[in-house]
Amino acid sequence: MKIDPELKQDLRKYLKSRMDAEQQAQVTIVAPHKLSKEDVKSLQQKFPMLAKAEITQEIDTALIAGVVIRFGSRMIDLSLQSQLQKLEKTLYETV
Repeated sequence: MKIDPELKQDLRKYLKSRMDAEQQAQVTIVAPHKLSKEDVKSLQQKFPMLAKAEITQEIDTALIAGVVIRFGSRMIDLSLQSQLQKLEKTLYETV
């Protein structure tokens, strides 16, 4: 079955516009303290999706260290708390 080239082009444009809109989405960075501009720039270099997004910061004193990045429906958990939980789970499974 062949797909109409015009339909392919329209689909490509639609998907590209959706991806561009998603990159303009709101990003929330949760940290145990307010991050400096240098810290935010460092995160933007490590995660290119943050470069074009509008970034807001939240402070969660329950976090020991690290950050949690919420981007749309995705979440990147770089907190020490989650790493300790993973270590605990690994230790529990090996015993």
